[in-house]
Amino acid sequence: MAEQRRRTAGSRPVARRRAPVRRRRDHTRWLVPLLAVTVGAVVLAPQLTPVLVDLTATEAPVVQAPAAPARAPVEAPVLAEAQGVGTLADVAATRAEAATRADVATDGGLVVPQPPRPGRISIVPNASIGRAPVYELRPDGCGGAGTTPRRIVPGVVPGPGSATLDWMSDNRPEVVGYRVQAVSQRLVGGEQPPPVVRAVAQVEGCQPMTVTIDGLAPGEPYVFWFEEQVTSASTGVTRLVQVGTTGAVVIG
Repeated sequence: MAEQRRRTAGSRPVARRRAPVRRRRDHTRWLVPLLAVTVGAVVLAPQLTPVLVDLTATEAPVVQAPAAPARAPVEAPVLAEAQGVGTLADVAATRAEAATRADVATDGGLVVPQPPRPGRISIVPNASIGRAPVYELRPDGCGGAGTTPRRIVPGVVPGPGSATLDWMSDNRPEVVGYRVQAVSQRLVGGEQPPPVVRAVAQVEGCQPMTVTIDGLAPGEPYVFWFEEQVTSASTGVTRLVQVGTTGAVVIG
């Protein structure tokens, strides 16, 4: 029997004892109660706040602010009057009313600040403000030298079948001559007749110049084109520049 026990004990392996397993502490168990308390506080806080405010308001004495002295009405500015203000009394009444509302509120005796408001100004459209400037014609220089671009309008004196033009010469060095064309204003069928042309040479300095154009039809209106022959200083090319035209003149 002893041998069998030894064989049996020797045939089976000896089981090792396992070390006891330490259980980890569950740190999340306190989260659920904490969340419940927080939700309850959030829900109940708005309901308890008005009660506390009412109790505090009833216990505290109500202090009324002293009434501010009424401010004197301010006259409307000169600019507002110039832009079409109806009357100065309207502006003063509006500002006095705004100052009264801004003094003290009726509920609770609390001072209610009021933003500044402009006066009531009615602007009349298309209203003329100020005085219109007075323009004076500057005396024309010699041959239109004071204008840019050049503007020379010759005077015209009609005669029997002719017209005499006069102007002041342009004393610029690039002007070498003038050309005058008489253009008839009476239309005819087909091609129109060519204008009557006269050329005049330049004179030295600023002097009065005249030219007479003959061969015009009596009783017909003519417009005279006045041109200058100008030589370019950079290219040396001479070209005709129209500097003036006259009104229609009836030939005698």
